[in-house]
Amino acid sequence: MFVFVLDLRSADVDGAVVPARLTLGSPTMDVLQQCRQVAFLVHGFNVNRSDGAAQLQNLAQLLPAVGDGAVVAVLWPGDSMFGPLCYPFETNKADDSAVELAKFINDNLPQRPSVSLVAHSLGSRLVMQTVQQLKIMGVTVNQVCLMAAAIDNDSLASTTDYRPAAAYASRVAVLYSPCDDVLKYAYPAGNLLSAFLHWTATAEAALGFTGPSTGSAPNGSVPGKVRATGIPAAEQVGHSDYIPNAAGPPSDKQLAAARYANLVLSGTESLNYSNQPGS
Repeated sequence: MFVFVLDLRSADVDGAVVPARLTLGSPTMDVLQQCRQVAFLVHGFNVNRSDGAAQLQNLAQLLPAVGDGAVVAVLWPGDSMFGPLCYPFETNKADDSAVELAKFINDNLPQRPSVSLVAHSLGSRLVMQTVQQLKIMGVTVNQVCLMAAAIDNDSLASTTDYRPAAAYASRVAVLYSPCDDVLKYAYPAGNLLSAFLHWTATAEAALGFTGPSTGSAPNGSVPGKVRATGIPAAEQVGHSDYIPNAAGPPSDKQLAAARYANLVLSGTESLNYSNQPGS
């Protein structure tokens, strides 16, 4: 497996979205262009450059399903010097980052590999926006894995949101937890303010908290390609229990989430979340 780091950031903290570029520590572009399978990993909200690179590279090592292909850690400026208070302003950066990521995939992977994407938290918005862009470009998308997704729970059913993208990918797997207090309490408040600032409608709950819903989507339906896995409440999985830590060993819950993502990337029909290795 080859591991690359793709940077869309202008600064270590905060900053603007810039055109995608491979970092100097990555293998060469020639190597990436020879890979037949490429999985893009996207971190969530309030993660700086160094932590994002470390977390995603640690996750990459837990994804053997990629085989002799490539894993690309995508760094984007979804953070700020003001910390969590910046959330309502980061959705635009997620959208702008999606444009740059889709452009990179379309322009730089002429071999047209099997493209899959894995995201955590607000990175799920970036990923679904990327899939929408790739649909327009005619670039095939294989597996999509959304963990603790900080997007509206009815967005996969809404034709004005991500239903077209969800129907375009080979599969969209959603891993959610009813014990995610960040999505339970902070998401509705932050999302309401974001909707007010951008003059858009919003649901009251996050996809990563309840799983997919038709919600208020007019005549909405969740595409059959969407597979949702709810983590039992007894597991007590919170928002930070999906992506490995930047330093130190991953927790049992983070390992379980990585196993789920690996199942998605492998194309396995039956998806499950378990704290028991090999199950």
